[in-house]
Amino acid sequence: MNDSLFPDQQPANVHHLRVGEIVVTTLMDAWMQGSLELIQHIDASRADTLQTQSLRPNPPRITLNAYLLHIGDQRVLVDSGYGALADGEGGRLSQGLADIGVLPEAIDAVLITHLHPDHIGGLIASNDQPAFANARILVPGKELDFWQQPAPEDASDMFAQQFDVAHRVLKINRDRIERLEGDQVMEGVTRVALSGHTPGHSGYLIESGDERLLLWGDIVHLPQIQLPEPDAGVLFDVDGEQAMATRKRILERVTREKLMVAGHHLDFPGIGHIVEDTRGYRFLPHVWSPIV
Repeated sequence: MNDSLFPDQQPANVHHLRVGEIVVTTLMDAWMQGSLELIQHIDASRADTLQTQSLRPNPPRITLNAYLLHIGDQRVLVDSGYGALADGEGGRLSQGLADIGVLPEAIDAVLITHLHPDHIGGLIASNDQPAFANARILVPGKELDFWQQPAPEDASDMFAQQFDVAHRVLKINRDRIERLEGDQVMEGVTRVALSGHTPGHSGYLIESGDERLLLWGDIVHLPQIQLPEPDAGVLFDVDGEQAMATRKRILERVTREKLMVAGHHLDFPGIGHIVEDTRGYRFLPHVWSPIV
């Protein structure tokens, strides 16, 4: 609709949540076109039924979030969205940071869940310079080891492109890359190994006082399908069987512990709880509040 009286843009793509003395900010970076052909390991008709029952568009759209942690005087990003690699409805993270008054040079560190393009593209500016010039970039060791290799000779075009992007981003930021080996990252932040989607895929457990939140990265891409059917993987999984096992393990844990989660591909703002539902699970979104 072209009439200027009708809005065509949402006014906000930022959400704050207090976890003890830490504030976690969701920055919605992209809303990407997906396909049910991405879904693996379950019958295609079952995936289609779940998508239809969710009352979401079919073919599906995939949300892409990044997260900013305010820890004392530190500003720590968890992943960086698509950035300069984006087209269409992507690359909104920088605007989200500007909307809350955070300049790129104010980012102290970037924690990487994994080195797929939609999680690291925002580390480079359009002129192929580092986007966050003052930030340390902490990458899990297994993730570095895998993506620093040449792409396998039999790699698909998609897989080869992922290696190319990883090589490009790591090279541009080579002076600020730090290898993350242990689980203790910084005060209030612990790495949680979630291998399968990629070899070093990691989540980050945020703890302050008696409150906790698990940033779980890419445990699911299409929650309306993969939560009720945890066997369902995606084409992007490097090791589909391990990704499935990890998904089932972490879903069981967060349900049992009533641990709040945040997901890079959960519908914005991507924060809530997981509960059991029939043979699988469902997502209970965090209730928005005007007060942080």
